[in-house]
Amino acid sequence: MAGSRARWALALLACGLVSVSHAAVSDAAASAKASLEAYRADVARMQALVSACAASTTACDVLQVPRDAEVGDAGHGGFAVHWAWLRDALTDAIVDAKQSKSKERDAVLSACAERLQEMAQQTSETNSDDAQARAAADAVLRQPEFRSGGGPTWWDRQKAKWLGWLGRIFDGLGALGASSPFLAPLFEWLLFGGAAVGLVFFLIRAAARQRGRVALSAGAVQSAAWDREATDWAQLAALHAAAEEWREAVHCLYWSAIVLLEARRAWRHNPARTPREYVRLLRPGSEQQQGLRGLTQVFERVWYGFGAADRSLYERARESYERVAGDGLSTEVA
Repeated sequence: MAGSRARWALALLACGLVSVSHAAVSDAAASAKASLEAYRADVARMQALVSACAASTTACDVLQVPRDAEVGDAGHGGFAVHWAWLRDALTDAIVDAKQSKSKERDAVLSACAERLQEMAQQTSETNSDDAQARAAADAVLRQPEFRSGGGPTWWDRQKAKWLGWLGRIFDGLGALGASSPFLAPLFEWLLFGGAAVGLVFFLIRAAARQRGRVALSAGAVQSAAWDREATDWAQLAALHAAAEEWREAVHCLYWSAIVLLEARRAWRHNPARTPREYVRLLRPGSEQQQGLRGLTQVFERVWYGFGAADRSLYERARESYERVAGDGLSTEVA
């Protein structure tokens, strides 16, 4: 009878401890924020609690176990701490003591002490790692390239914006190419086609320049030939004048002027023109037009009109010829 009463008492005590443990767990459900220093203090306090519990069962106070907490910032190396395991272990130690299970109780408390010792070592290692990392960062920041306090310049910010814009464009092109595989060969053909068109255009331009150079050289040769022909006509006119053949001398001066103007590109060569058409092709009011008009009048009088020619008419024609052969000739081509 006495044994059954003792068992009932132990059962009621265990139920009470379990309810206390559950209440503590429910209180700890809402994790609180804690600093690393507070966490270290909690670990040291729990080590003392486990040592006291090992010495005396009455010191196994489950209510002294702290609530679960978030240590530090979760996004920057923080971590969560759960103490339910320690509450359960202390509850088991109390039950083992009531049931005279000293070996089981000692094993539970020893495991708690070892785990708390590991937690204390981890906090010290974390502190040491933080100190080393901080020292390394400070050493890097003391380098000369990190001493300018002005921050990025306006040009640096603009370059960053442009580089970011280009990066987004290339990312979009990559995504577009992945979704539309036909774009890559199309782009290649466009590049090749553009290169071919550019090459053809370059060849056409080169051929046109070559033809222009050939035409210029041919024109230069022809102009030189006309210059020589104009000189020959002028010399022939001087010979006729020396022989007092005034009609032939005026005729030669006239054609010397015509050939000279063609050599200077006053018009395109066309032997079907009349003398007065040549005059109209020159710039109105120019020295060359006035000179050619005077020479043409003398030429038509003595050549087509069969008028009498003498030295005075020749000298008049010679003066007009000198005005035609002077500088400032118009280069307009009719």
